[in-house]
Amino acid sequence: MKYLLAICFLACLLMQANQAGADAEDIAYGPDPSQRLDVCTPAQQAPHMPALVMIHGGGWVAGSRAGQAGPCRRFAAAGIVAVPIDYRLYEKTPHTAWPVQLNDVQLAMRWVRAHAGELGIDPDHICAEGDSAGAQLALLLGVLPRIAPGDMAQLLPGVSPQADCMISLSGPTDLVALATARPNYRGFLQGPVAAAPDRLHALELSASPALLAQRGAPPALLIHGFQDKPVPFAQAEEMRQVLGRLGTPAWLVTYEGGHELKGLSGPEIQDVWALFARFVLARRLPGAPREMSTGEAFQLEP
Repeated sequence: MKYLLAICFLACLLMQANQAGADAEDIAYGPDPSQRLDVCTPAQQAPHMPALVMIHGGGWVAGSRAGQAGPCRRFAAAGIVAVPIDYRLYEKTPHTAWPVQLNDVQLAMRWVRAHAGELGIDPDHICAEGDSAGAQLALLLGVLPRIAPGDMAQLLPGVSPQADCMISLSGPTDLVALATARPNYRGFLQGPVAAAPDRLHALELSASPALLAQRGAPPALLIHGFQDKPVPFAQAEEMRQVLGRLGTPAWLVTYEGGHELKGLSGPEIQDVWALFARFVLARRLPGAPREMSTGEAFQLEP
């Protein structure tokens, strides 16, 4: 009851903020202290605006939504209700190990969809975007149509957790392959106690959007650098190929650089954010789904 009253109170605050065209900050979307979000609202509001849930990176152990304040306002300026979220980070304890990160972002998506009316959002046009570990979570929001088992599954059970489009910046997509090559990725999956091989494989599979994708997944935009060391480019290519085989439109935008836009200039990074906004608004890029360079992508005709 206390949680429900808090949600009702916050919904009223959101209505007031939306009417004033102001940003709403530090809103609880769940009962855990880490489950907080902000809302950046377009100045020119409409009844059914597209929305974007923004998920920060940090290897599932660090980072926060605070680093997304600039992009949040840029998306709002483009006519998108932007919603940066925090989620529980792995703290080397059993109750912060996988899949609590997935449980949190799915709950955040359900919360945004459940409050679409107060926020002026079209409940059928809510996309997910993330960088690095956040991109893996954004892709899982796209490929998983149902609520995953976990400690948040009982909250808002009748609301879909699935994104209507998904954007990955330098995101890992196949944790089975990645953890085999780089065992350090297994830490947040198994927790502080080593898991049996079959259990560890099941955890790696459950964290791999490329291995969980199925027909009906929403359109995807992937951007990845050829020289990405933490997350090899092959991970993005695998995701594009899997989605293509399933009939999901997927665009892969490449660049000569490393992880999370390393190697791009300031203006080029701004162009990437503009490309993201363009994709969210249309849920596609012009032309057939394909692989292209950033230079080609920035010059696409409407």
